Amino acid sequence: MENRLFGRIALAGSFGLFLLVFTLPMVSAEETMEIKYQFVCNNDGFGLSVVDVLQASGDHDIFLNLFSRYDPEGYAILSDPELADKTVWAPTDTAFLSISDSLSSLSEEEIRTILGYHISPPRRAPFSGSYPILTPQYLLDAGNMSHRTRTGVLSGSDQRTQTMVDNGVLTIEGVRIENISWYTEAGSVFSLDGVIMNVQDPSVLVKTINRIVHILLYDDIRFVIYSTVIAVLISLIISRIVIGINKRKKKDKTV
Repeated sequence: MENRLFGRIALAGSFGLFLLVFTLPMVSAEETMEIKYQFVCNNDGFGLSVVDVLQASGDHDIFLNLFSRYDPEGYAILSDPELADKTVWAPTDTAFLSISDSLSSLSEEEIRTILGYHISPPRRAPFSGSYPILTPQYLLDAGNMSHRTRTGVLSGSDQRTQTMVDNGVLTIEGVRIENISWYTEAGSVFSLDGVIMNVQDPSVLVKTINRIVHILLYDDIRFVIYSTVIAVLISLIISRIVIGINKRKKKDKTV
C-alpha cells in the first residue's frame, strides 16, 4: 500500500513539475510581449505626399483607389505635399478586401463618409502654433486622444475618432494600428488592419463644448470678437447695477 501511495505521489509530483516547466516560459513570454512601433521618415519627410508614401508601401492601393473615385477632392488633399499637418489612418488592402461585400451594398455617399473617418484635418495647439507631429509614441503617451475627421468637417457633425492604448497596443475606434507608420512633409500616416465603419455622432452637449473650446482656444478672430462683445455686455450690466445703487443712495438721502 505504502509503495503504491508513494508511487502516486511521485507521479503527481512529476506531472506537476512538467506543467510548471512548460507553462512558465509561455506565461512569461506573453507577459513580456511588447509591440514595437516603427516611425519611418524618408528624406526627412520632404517632398513626399501621402499618396507617394502609400503607393510606395504597396499595401494601400484600394484605399487610394476608393478616395480617387468617391472623394476626388480628398484625394487631391492626399496628393499635395504642401497641405501639411494632416493625419491619415490608412487601412491595408487586406482590411478592405475583408469588408468588400459590405462596401458593395453602400451608396457613394456612405462610402465617402467612411473614407472621411480616415483623414484628420490639421491640428493646432492653443496659442502656440502647431501640435507636435503625431507619432506612435505621442499617441502612446497621450493614452486616449480625440481626432477631428474630414467627415465631421464636411457634414458639420463634428464626428471624431478616438485613439486608445490597451496594454501597449494602439487602436482607433477599436481598429488596431499596425506597428509601422510614416512621416511626410504633409503629416503622419498610420496603417490600420481594419476599416473604421462607424463613428457616433456626438451629443448636442459635446458638440456645444467642442464648439466653445474651438472658438475660445483656436479661432483667434472669433475669440477677439466674442470676447469683446462679452466684455461690453458685462460692462453695461455692471454700469447699470452701479447706476441703480447710486440712485437708491440718493433717494435714501433725500428721504
